[in-house]
Amino acid sequence: MRKVVVVVGAGVAGMQAAVDLAEMGFHVYLVEKEPWVGGRVARFEKVFPKNESSASFLRPRVEEVACNEKIELMSYSEVVAVRRVAGEFEVTVEQKPRYVDAEKCTSCGQCAEKCPVEVPCEFNEGLGTRGAVYVPLPQQEAPLCACAVVDFENCLRGKGKGEGERKECDACVKACERDAIDFSQEKRQSKVKAGAIILATGAATYDPEPRNDYGYGIYENVVTAMELERLLDSSGSGPTSGKVVRPSDCKEPSRVGFINCVGSRDLRTNAYCSGGVCCMFNLKNAVLLKERRPEISCYIFYTDLRASFRGYEELYNRAREIGVRFVRGRPAEVVEKEGRKGALVVRVEDTLKGKVRNVEVDLVVLGTGIVPQKDAEKMSKMLKIPRGADGFLTEANPKLNPAETVAEGVFVAGGAAGPKDIQFAVAQGSAAAAKAAARAAGLK
Repeated sequence: MRKVVVVVGAGVAGMQAAVDLAEMGFHVYLVEKEPWVGGRVARFEKVFPKNESSASFLRPRVEEVACNEKIELMSYSEVVAVRRVAGEFEVTVEQKPRYVDAEKCTSCGQCAEKCPVEVPCEFNEGLGTRGAVYVPLPQQEAPLCACAVVDFENCLRGKGKGEGERKECDACVKACERDAIDFSQEKRQSKVKAGAIILATGAATYDPEPRNDYGYGIYENVVTAMELERLLDSSGSGPTSGKVVRPSDCKEPSRVGFINCVGSRDLRTNAYCSGGVCCMFNLKNAVLLKERRPEISCYIFYTDLRASFRGYEELYNRAREIGVRFVRGRPAEVVEKEGRKGALVVRVEDTLKGKVRNVEVDLVVLGTGIVPQKDAEKMSKMLKIPRGADGFLTEANPKLNPAETVAEGVFVAGGAAGPKDIQFAVAQGSAAAAKAAARAAGLK
């Protein structure tokens, strides 16, 4: 059996699996579809339950991945085909062109400054803009993480603003002193043979816009928890340098309402609970807001608060101590207050007090549930792994074999198999690595 493992997804679970396997002497192909690594955690400035900096543990791990000779990072790449050959896997990986030479690029950002194009920045959840050429995550110092990338679909050399409007723009070429821009790059495919595969493709968050949940997409001052997360980011990559403002007028809110279980525990969307992850996420952000601005009023509207793991109850107690207010009840609706543009009213039945309340706020934050990644169905079909009713990949046995799948030699870790916090995802990454190592070494 070949001592090679393919890990799909370079979030916290995938990176943990890759590092563990490398330490055991395996060669690892770490495939990541985004131009950066770290997954969703890379967008967090602080993480619960202790509200410590995510960079304190994420940056050393990224450096470990980048500097380990046994880990071959294939960012901006996707697995497009898998074939079984004599008990092993032949994995076809398609790498998108960056149109930037990673060995020459220093992540200075001069190309991005000169780019005439502006598009919504996906890393910042659409808050703020970026150019068609941009540095995805400059704080990630590894070459293939910090290297600039050209979004050719939005580049004037590509589609531009519409068909037939292509232009030979060379603003980034002229700006780059190291001559790193290379528009001759093309999409390329490579085939790798491996003894095992680990799926650590992560999860996504529920999109409230199609159903306009609680006025999202209608009222400017209704945002998701992830959007608030980016507003809270003062590390330099956030759109407002850590200042939380209302989208409608860029003023700081004085009253903020957090609504839990949006797109979760709801028969109209997803009946399952997201494992308390969104509960703690809203709780963490409410605490951060109160600690930065003690005068602000924060309300958390909840059905049940699930603080199941170590340190979670302490975070809840901390929130109560600093004045976060809790209202038990699922809000019926969010409406704009008459005569006050931008002001919102949360209508909710307080089930503890037995009365209907109209709570006026300046900003509403939706604690959206955890849902499968868009490519979960593709991976399921490609590797013949069933998905549960919730759409997540299923384990062979959630209790006895939580890192294995029914497909021999294919293992799963992190959010790909359901909602998980960081600790659980990392632990499952290590478990999947151990199982994959045994299989690839021919021990199982």
